[in-house]
Amino acid sequence: MHPEPAHVGLIPDGLRRWAKANDATLQDAYVRGAEKVTEILLALQRNGVQTVSVYNLSRANLARPDAQLDAVFAASILFFTTLIPDHFDRATCSVRLHGDRHALPHKYLAAAQDLEESMRGNDFRINILAAYDAYDELRTAAARAQREECDISAALDIGNVDLVIRTTPETLLSGFLPLQSQYAELVFLPTPLNDLDVQDIDDLIAAHRDFPQLRGR
Repeated sequence: MHPEPAHVGLIPDGLRRWAKANDATLQDAYVRGAEKVTEILLALQRNGVQTVSVYNLSRANLARPDAQLDAVFAASILFFTTLIPDHFDRATCSVRLHGDRHALPHKYLAAAQDLEESMRGNDFRINILAAYDAYDELRTAAARAQREECDISAALDIGNVDLVIRTTPETLLSGFLPLQSQYAELVFLPTPLNDLDVQDIDDLIAAHRDFPQLRGR
């Protein structure tokens, strides 16, 4: 049996479909989604996970209609300003935003940066990927590796992922940390994000302990 995954990737997906299936507004669906992500983070922390990288928005997602983006941004700001501060210890947890900050709305960016400044612990780390593009990440890491004369893997801001959870059955990573996820266990759930419960997360972590973690060896 293996230990708990040190680093979990979370791709919260299916919220528009959940809204349609449940006769809910996009705003309500995304707020519930933000609350559910918070519950999942708490469950992962309780299970001994050290780092979670949450895929909030890819750069490609920014081309979606304004009504959809407004719902995402509003729920994300609630997540930054209320949900995370209310549920996680600032002294032991940290939050960091990854992606093109220039492409994000001012209110979203300000809320994320305030959270980064106030939460700088080392015991539980939360990475938020927003306006994220893997090619951008690779170019930045390559430039840093050349500048600092180090291997490109050491120049990446985010380390290797052990387990990726996506809350839709489509078997796609959609550009989520492709280098760091090359040896991760990939789990695609038929259960929508907003219908997950804590036991689902406990079961996934328990199952991962039996997953062969050879990393090419």
